[in-house]
Amino acid sequence: MAKRYGLEFVTVHGLDPEGEPSAADILEVIEKIEEEGIAVFFVEEYTSPNAVAAIVEQTSGLEIKTLYTMELPPMDSEDDYLSLMRKNLEGLKTGLGC
Repeated sequence: MAKRYGLEFVTVHGLDPEGEPSAADILEVIEKIEEEGIAVFFVEEYTSPNAVAAIVEQTSGLEIKTLYTMELPPMDSEDDYLSLMRKNLEGLKTGLGC
């Protein structure tokens, strides 16, 4: 999907999605956002809230959108696969201006 729609994957926490990102990891993402003029940053639902807050604090006007991967059970017991995929679609549509 990233290739088809010209999206770029930038990770906040390396290859361990459950690990805490280092300050260097966060700084690298902030630099990429600034270099590329990124206005919308998509994060997975279990991305460290502290890391996201640090990125938002150091950038201006950055909008955060959540993408649900279903790698772990949904945070909200009302959600299921289809409801999360609908949320992904809506987030992508608004985030990409479709």
